[in-house]
Amino acid sequence: MTSIRAYVRGAVAAAVLFSASTAGAVGVSLDLQKFERSDLVSAQGAMRNFVQGHSISNLHYENFESNNAWNGSFGTTNPKNTGVGNFKAYGATGSGHSVVGDGASLAVRNDAAMPWGRYHANTPNQSIVGGNWLDSNDNQGIKWRIKDKGEFNAISFFVVDAADVGGKFSIKVGDKKFSNLAGNTRLSNGNIHYVTIMLDEAVDDLTIKMGHNRNNDGFGIDGVMVAKVAPVPLPPAAALLFTGVAALAGIRYRRKSAKA
Repeated sequence: MTSIRAYVRGAVAAAVLFSASTAGAVGVSLDLQKFERSDLVSAQGAMRNFVQGHSISNLHYENFESNNAWNGSFGTTNPKNTGVGNFKAYGATGSGHSVVGDGASLAVRNDAAMPWGRYHANTPNQSIVGGNWLDSNDNQGIKWRIKDKGEFNAISFFVVDAADVGGKFSIKVGDKKFSNLAGNTRLSNGNIHYVTIMLDEAVDDLTIKMGHNRNNDGFGIDGVMVAKVAPVPLPPAAALLFTGVAALAGIRYRRKSAKA
């Protein structure tokens, strides 16, 4: 297993505020888990762990299977009215070898054997996400607006093949930008990240921008979830066990302090 878990958390992330249509200023945190292409099963496991660890309501999900993948002549571009909102390209237009169409739009694709490292995130378990994915089409980035989906406080998705040409990958949530998430190292072709964004208050309108500081460093997204979540409460026995462990730790600390 080659997974590497990386987090963007802590005091800085917890103190971040952004403007939201329903909540004024809302705190946001971003969790990023990185895996190599060969460890896709673990990446999918990260999504299962998130789902199983929360009580979920108002769930909206999108794997772009209802869209037409590029077939060499046409396909869905800049998809609107998806299960999780509207998507469009932003920034410099794509002109690399992986571009389809005029390069000015995002493209839904399903050619998982493409040599540039993007692919649908379902292999080997098709029960998790489907065969299509939304591709940046070598544009600088993806702009995504979530609206008319009710209130939500959690967003998660897979990002595939970020920063493998040397671009610096960032995600902007509302007014807060999480910069250079992949670090200063050129990542391997086909790398996959599982991204979780948590808000400390529910909102009903949010814009997310993700991309590189340059074009022609393409990436894809898949398995997108928007929901209202709460932590799964501990069962009574587990809660008592946790309380007991905490109490024992307190007793040991007091004894140690008394001896000192």
